[in-house]
Amino acid sequence: MVSKSEKASPLAEALTQLYPLSDLTKEALLQVLRPCIYSKGSLILTPGQRSEYFYFIEKGLMRGYYLEEGKEVTAWIVAEGGVGMATESFYRQTPSDLYLEVLEESIVYRLHYQDFLELRLNYPDYVHFILRFTEEYLIYNNIRLQLLCTRSPVERYKLFDSKYANLRGRLSQSVLASYLNMSYFQISRIRTQLSKV
Repeated sequence: MVSKSEKASPLAEALTQLYPLSDLTKEALLQVLRPCIYSKGSLILTPGQRSEYFYFIEKGLMRGYYLEEGKEVTAWIVAEGGVGMATESFYRQTPSDLYLEVLEESIVYRLHYQDFLELRLNYPDYVHFILRFTEEYLIYNNIRLQLLCTRSPVERYKLFDSKYANLRGRLSQSVLASYLNMSYFQISRIRTQLSKV
């Protein structure tokens, strides 16, 4: 029989890269993480629901988006090694105003809010792990702000492409447009323009 820690070894490695956890903490974390496979297009959270889970992505792609006047506005996109969550809803346990959508068939490990709290209380190095994750999240948000503050659509597209090379070719044009605050047609024109350079 294979232990949970052996089954989740790629995940354990990814978590350790974020912050080195003791074997005891790693084992406690792996005991409460639940593996899930989601198909492309799955909605795992919709507005009005309370976010009960933190999603560690082992393989695949996920996004969080809002609807604004009937249009999708992509707030974030996360690939392998990242974490997907409706931040405010998860931490405050309030209804979400965000959709969480799986963009590719994905293998994720979800951590329930109560388990998150228990780990935080009982394992000091887990607290450092969460602080490290928060640091990464703030850096990601800073890049996101930089993207939104870049006025030229072409420069915004180039900045995205340079910062997120791992997402190249994995996003639909409409998702990319909603993330970069552009129209579908602007993305199409920019791609055509850059292919001629």
